[in-house]
Amino acid sequence: MNRRARRGVVAAAVASAAVALPASALGAPVSLPPAGSPDLIATPTGIRPAVRDVLVRFDPGTAVRSEAVVRSRALDAAGADAPGARRVEGLPGAWRVPVDEGASAAAVARRLDARADVRWAVPAVPTTMQVIPNDPLFSNLWGLSNTGQQVSAPTPFTGLAGMDLGVMGAWGATRGSADVSVAVVDSGTVMNHPDLVANLRTANDRNFVPDANGEIDPTAVEDANRHGTHVAGTIGAVGNNGLGVTGVNWTVGMTTVRACDWMGSCPSQLEGLAYAGPKARVVNLSLGGPSDLQPSTDVIKANPNTLFVAAAGNDGGDNDVSPQDPCNVPLPNVLCVAAIDASGVLASWSNYGATSVDVAAPGVGIQSAVPNFATVFAPPITSDGGGTPRPAGWTQTPANEWTWQLTSTGVGYARLEETPAGGAGVDQWTIEAPGVFNTLGGQACRMRADLSVILDADYDQELSLAYKVGSDPWVPVPNSGTAGNTNGRFEEWNIDLSMIDDGPRSAPYVKLAFIVQSARTAPQFLTAIANPEVTCIVAQAAGGNYGFSSGTSMATPAVTGVAALLLAKNPNLTAVQMKEAIMSTTVPMASLAGKVVTGGRVDASAALAAVPAPATPATPATTATPMARALVVRAGRTIRLRPGATRVRVPVTCEETGTATCAVTVALRMRVASRRIEGARWVALGTQRATLPAGWRGSVSVPLTRQARAILARHPRVRTTVIAASQKGAAARESVRQQTTLVRPS
Repeated sequence: MNRRARRGVVAAAVASAAVALPASALGAPVSLPPAGSPDLIATPTGIRPAVRDVLVRFDPGTAVRSEAVVRSRALDAAGADAPGARRVEGLPGAWRVPVDEGASAAAVARRLDARADVRWAVPAVPTTMQVIPNDPLFSNLWGLSNTGQQVSAPTPFTGLAGMDLGVMGAWGATRGSADVSVAVVDSGTVMNHPDLVANLRTANDRNFVPDANGEIDPTAVEDANRHGTHVAGTIGAVGNNGLGVTGVNWTVGMTTVRACDWMGSCPSQLEGLAYAGPKARVVNLSLGGPSDLQPSTDVIKANPNTLFVAAAGNDGGDNDVSPQDPCNVPLPNVLCVAAIDASGVLASWSNYGATSVDVAAPGVGIQSAVPNFATVFAPPITSDGGGTPRPAGWTQTPANEWTWQLTSTGVGYARLEETPAGGAGVDQWTIEAPGVFNTLGGQACRMRADLSVILDADYDQELSLAYKVGSDPWVPVPNSGTAGNTNGRFEEWNIDLSMIDDGPRSAPYVKLAFIVQSARTAPQFLTAIANPEVTCIVAQAAGGNYGFSSGTSMATPAVTGVAALLLAKNPNLTAVQMKEAIMSTTVPMASLAGKVVTGGRVDASAALAAVPAPATPATPATTATPMARALVVRAGRTIRLRPGATRVRVPVTCEETGTATCAVTVALRMRVASRRIEGARWVALGTQRATLPAGWRGSVSVPLTRQARAILARHPRVRTTVIAASQKGAAARESVRQQTTLVRPS
């Protein structure tokens, strides 16, 4: 019987980190490090998510008729939730399966792995995006051209002339090609960034990350983190356009594959790899972690002519000793990258490996494209000045339970230290933040705060977040439940608020409250909350937004960009030839000797010179090809919907001829202005991809998003922009736009 955990008023998320401490430990002072201290951006040890899934690949050979039965019985016997299993697209026989409530993912994987009909089974441990956080156009890009100039980073620095990627020499031969397909498996991309949009190929974009409600919208590829956009900018920010930065490729065809969430965890890495492999010639993997290598090995082996460029990692460790997935996958079409700074020295935090990490590239203080975030809500926690100081302006239930404290560095925080009352059931304490905010200007919002807690999940002790829109009832934020013991230190707590829709209302606003619950029989507990802040993604500035980041995540796309330049010169290169050209032409460096296989940094100019021209001369990559129009949208002034409609039929015509087809993406968007936040945003009402034959004249059925259906339920007429784009191979055709109005039945 499936006994998956039910989500109640307070959603349980963490149990494994809970440790009960003596009551005396609760009285110890907590210390919050100064702003920007590494302690606040280190990987938390006291609060963390649990591994809830296993990845399993069954051997082929089972009769098709009985395959489902055999699989279901095997999963049930091992303690997995067979009905909840879903295929890993692109990897035959592989499944992602939730484990039953109370079961250990590691134990379930061991039991499955012992079966004769199972090739492998491993816990689905999320990897992470390989970036070292750094506070947030050509002169700053030392990784492309290092003359020893001062880089205008938040903390300015200079480097050593010549310690760069060597692209200035390469650009004399090619600056990229729109026909080169590169997939970026990451946290998504800001699709309207003015320095990226011309190089984004959206027809194959795909999301594999569940939203806050646990649902997967395959079209939700927008970057709510910044990591994926930064990576994409390094590979292919448009060159010579008078905006911001320049990518290694001025022109390229980038596909966005979202496998990492807004917080930097990559729960869908395997799905992302399996999808991207057949879609691109080069796949960028600025992610990784100490996971089992077999699943990634199977995917990469199945795509031998795709080069997978992977980050080595940011732990300062030896990957020969502690393998990282996918860096350490032992296949000839994997290229693993370490990071160097502007002086040519291996970064202190960069992983290395004399036999497992192949090359190094610039990865410290790299500027690139990023989303535009704005703080919309940051309620201060200050004293009310009373005899027993309490947080001023914060509403408490029960009254007078939360107190106001200061850390040793002067940061104010709200503190709740309680021993629950006796009896059955649970106690609950709430502290409601003062003031309200709205999300109309944001495409995605999230909350962060600093927590110091002692909460024992075995006693149903938990901190969670709730919200309410206007006068609606309070609603728990999915996956916000947190428990554990931070051992007297503050750790960062991040919560996804993208499910909040305050929509077009007469008086839209949102309230937030923190809720603590505990069994009445539980021991004393502690919750301390500091620096709560809500940020949302808002419209891009006219010239785009840019930021600095460091990490092997930043070095990896530099090398991916070099591989794409090689394909621009010779599209017939195999993955192994690309890797060999890059590795055989590195520049030896003392700091890399014995640290990476080649002992050197990548040189794009030398690698390009080592690649032969194709047998048939190709069109010069730097020659822009005028975009042809292949689509006509015939929506008219209005599109009338049927009662209860969940889809919109958009009339289009494919103007290709002969045997050609139109690879079409039809998107419905509504532009929403904001009074409180400068700018506007596009609300996605629905997206549909289709392949249409030449001369086709008909309609593309576009499914409406939940938000679109909610908007139409409140408004009988919704002004909409229809955006239709087509591709021929990897080359984009001219996109067309048309204004129309969706009209629902009265």
